Amino acid sequence: MTAELPTCDDRPVWDLWLSSYHLPAVAVADELGIFDALHEQPAGHAGLAARTGFNERALAVLLSLLAALGFLALHAGRYYVTDVGRNFLLHDSPFHWGGLLGRVSGNLSVHDTLRKLVRGELSDETAVSGNSRRPVEAWESGQLEPKQARHIAAFMHSHSMPAAAGAARNGDFRGVKRLLDVGGGSGCFSINLALQHPDMHCTVMELPAMCEVAGEYIDAAGVAGQVDTAAVDMFRQDWPGDFDALFFSNIFHDWDFETCLELARKARAALKPGGRIYLHEMLLNDDGAGPLAAATFSLVMLLGTQGQQFTYDQLRGILEQAGFTDIEPVPSFAYYSLVSARS
Repeated sequence: MTAELPTCDDRPVWDLWLSSYHLPAVAVADELGIFDALHEQPAGHAGLAARTGFNERALAVLLSLLAALGFLALHAGRYYVTDVGRNFLLHDSPFHWGGLLGRVSGNLSVHDTLRKLVRGELSDETAVSGNSRRPVEAWESGQLEPKQARHIAAFMHSHSMPAAAGAARNGDFRGVKRLLDVGGGSGCFSINLALQHPDMHCTVMELPAMCEVAGEYIDAAGVAGQVDTAAVDMFRQDWPGDFDALFFSNIFHDWDFETCLELARKARAALKPGGRIYLHEMLLNDDGAGPLAAATFSLVMLLGTQGQQFTYDQLRGILEQAGFTDIEPVPSFAYYSLVSARS
């Protein structure tokens, strides 16, 4: 294999996948009277949660998406119903689309799960799909079965490979000789970094079952001489050290702020003095209300993890608390950005 970029970015495919979450999100907001409540009294997510008793984290994610879709507008920290929302999403409007939106209920599992999350009927520890375990529960417990590892790797490899090629090509990795890819999954980022930088050695740090699967991807890419794996439970075991750089792609968005701060501190301890950390994420706008892809991806995180997408300021705050400096974001590929900092 050689280091190549796709001839176009993958935003249309992201848009296709993420669009499946838009209709159930609006249907839940309509069913729970969120548009009516904000029309009566505009509020931020914390204020609306206090008024309605709904879950604050779920409201924060949902309101951001509704604003990105154009049904709400955020001004001075409060969400207001837009003209489109007033015409078609208020229950007392003669043009209310509730008859159509109501048909979503019971037809889409996303709708049912999101409604329960907003109402506080599901916790972060509750599985989304019946008795099946969400990947985040396997990561948190440190117990990942081989079959689940293979399924997760295939899913994430397919939607991360284009971004991995872009990050390797467009990120600033000058001076990086040894890189630890934390929670690296299939190894697609390490593979692309190795192909792009022949003098770089990457280690994919993952749970044992995922390391076995990643090894297959690494061998198939022909980079086994540059990329290896380390079977480590990142929450319970010591991390290998003495690296020039640590790389996290779509890792912080799985966890709450406290857990992300813990990961950032562990990363700093594993780095050489002056080493660099890289966070590869879709960033929300500074006000948190969009853009549409990141706001929708944040809803995906609400449904399946303990996290959400972050603004750059939120990630910078976490890194600063962990002792990092020289923090800066750069666009990497399609909807993604690469936030880097020095220890």
